[in-house]
Amino acid sequence: MKWMRRLLFIVALLVAALVAAALLLPRLVDSETLRSMLVIAARTHTGRELTVEGEVHFALLPRPAVVLPRLRLANAEGFGAEPFASLEEARANLRLWPLLRGRLQVASVHIDRPQLRLMVDARGHSNWADLLPQPQPAPPARGASSSGGVMTGLAGRVGIGQLTLREADILWTDQASGRWARLHDLDIALGALDPGGPLPLSASGVIDTGDPQRSAQLELAATAQRAANGTWRAEDLRLDAVLGGAPLREALTLRLTADAGFDPAQTRLRLRRLMLEGDPVQLRGELTLARGADAVPVLGAQLRLERLDARALATLFGQTLTTADPQALTRIEGDLDIGANTSEINLARIDLAVDDIHWRGTARVSDFSDPALRFALEVDRLDLDRYLPGEPAPAQHAPAVGSEPTPAAPAGSPADALRRLARLDLDGTLNVATLTVRGLSFERVALRARSGDGQMTLQPVSASLYGGSAEASAQVDVRRSEPALRLKLAATDVAAGPLLAALTGKDALQGRIALGGELTGAAATGDALLRSLNGTARLSSSDGVLKGINADRSICQARAVIARTRDKDAEECDPSPDTRFSALRMSGPIAAGVWRSEDLMLEQVRFRPGRFYRITGAGTLDLASSEIDYRLKAASVRRGADGAAQEDAREAPVPLRVRGRPGAFKVEPELKDALRDEAVRRLQEKLGPKPDGARESSGKTMLRGLFGR
Repeated sequence: MKWMRRLLFIVALLVAALVAAALLLPRLVDSETLRSMLVIAARTHTGRELTVEGEVHFALLPRPAVVLPRLRLANAEGFGAEPFASLEEARANLRLWPLLRGRLQVASVHIDRPQLRLMVDARGHSNWADLLPQPQPAPPARGASSSGGVMTGLAGRVGIGQLTLREADILWTDQASGRWARLHDLDIALGALDPGGPLPLSASGVIDTGDPQRSAQLELAATAQRAANGTWRAEDLRLDAVLGGAPLREALTLRLTADAGFDPAQTRLRLRRLMLEGDPVQLRGELTLARGADAVPVLGAQLRLERLDARALATLFGQTLTTADPQALTRIEGDLDIGANTSEINLARIDLAVDDIHWRGTARVSDFSDPALRFALEVDRLDLDRYLPGEPAPAQHAPAVGSEPTPAAPAGSPADALRRLARLDLDGTLNVATLTVRGLSFERVALRARSGDGQMTLQPVSASLYGGSAEASAQVDVRRSEPALRLKLAATDVAAGPLLAALTGKDALQGRIALGGELTGAAATGDALLRSLNGTARLSSSDGVLKGINADRSICQARAVIARTRDKDAEECDPSPDTRFSALRMSGPIAAGVWRSEDLMLEQVRFRPGRFYRITGAGTLDLASSEIDYRLKAASVRRGADGAAQEDAREAPVPLRVRGRPGAFKVEPELKDALRDEAVRRLQEKLGPKPDGARESSGKTMLRGLFGR
């Protein structure tokens, strides 16, 4: 058992040597020498003074270690006395056995409470610019195999088992803009810092920004692997974030996972199999962030939006979306291709389903300080009534007796929104297959929108409207105290029934109509807009029906009264409740929302064949209330064998008054003048005709004065 005794002797000798080294080595290492070495190294590489507050010492037990005391690196000149960087303590634990075999391995490095203060002064100068490496001539390019060989040679020979930063604090301030950001309570743990092996990473911290204050609590976990070509990859990247502060009403929790790759040579980060999940949103795709020309960061992304609840997201940001449909904007999904840099966001591809409405196209926003928006969008069907504010709820309680009534809240005016839009540099096109707005249905809508310098134009706007076609242009000018609207409209061959039903809720007219006009008014909504309109308008129609009104029967009944004064039999009246017409025309000025027509003409098909009434006159139509008031005359017209029309002299025109609203018209014959004329005629017949050249008898003269003739 001699070998056993020899082994025990060798172990005892080794233990004794280690104990002796542990006792003697710290005494042999000069702390002042180590301090001087650190100060000189800092001055050489940074040009700044390093303050070492305490002793730098070497410890052997429980394991070999170098311990640094509190360190302070001076700030740049002109940035105050506060240090640029500092740490409370740092400790590097070494592995002895690998060192004896010719390999340097650091078991762990622990850094406590490091601080970094980054500042930009009022002139735009930073306190870190002098620490950046100066541009140097590019060295001769070397092949990838050479670089890979160096890393391969180092792999496994130099490594750090673990690097830990505890309670790190980084503060950035910009005195020119007053902005600031702080990353604090930062804990970082890196494991196995061997160039040839995997690198586990975990980190957590809080980012705060000011005015208004925002915060983000972050937790990061990944395992990175360096390839032979110098790139890094982390297949299990996970980032958890809790966002808070203005404008969020409550905390927003998000999780991002991805397969991350980083190329230091090209300064490019790429995230594959990216997945972002949170309560209101879920998306996946790929994202690339790289350094472009002039070191400007460039972002590119191809994203699949799995789910987005815009209503819930708006609520988180303290906004309430008021729409007629309470479920609107709760289901958004689709694909986006995004390109962005510091001055532009380009949506190169938009393919989204918003509440089952399919949007496609492109959009671009540039110059964020003075935004310019360009877009080209297509949508299959769009019901704007779903997204416009709903009707206000009626009051639930009557006011107390004797109390003053509470004034109703004013209706929301579009003036502020129009002012913002008109000042925006905007140019784009929108094509909609089917559009519904305020009950009106349009098809194949195409519009061009432009705005800027206080004006906004929609020109041209074309659409199919109830079987016909319509074209319009609109301009809003917000350079005045009240936004002003200018509108031109032309529509042809439009089905009148569905159009009026959508506008008024009453199907009062059937037939095809053409209408047009040029109007000005206030850029408001509802009755306020209609009451402000001024301009001219025209309308024509043919082969139609006025529902709920029968002018023929009213005229026939009036003629029956006149016939009885002549002791004649009255003709049979049309039993239909409606008025059939072959032509309708009216035009005239609009003032304060009231359309006055001086040239109304309607040719009504009579109950008796070969005859019709030509109804002419003047009156008004209140565009806001749909109230009409017209005074008309109906003349009987015969159509001869040759097709020519001629008024029937045997039937005197019948005066009419038409009043009411669609679906509730009243046609009232005004027989006072007609009966007076008939009375004069009959008296003249009784007095007999006057001889040729004779003066009118005194009796006839008296009758004319009596009846105002």
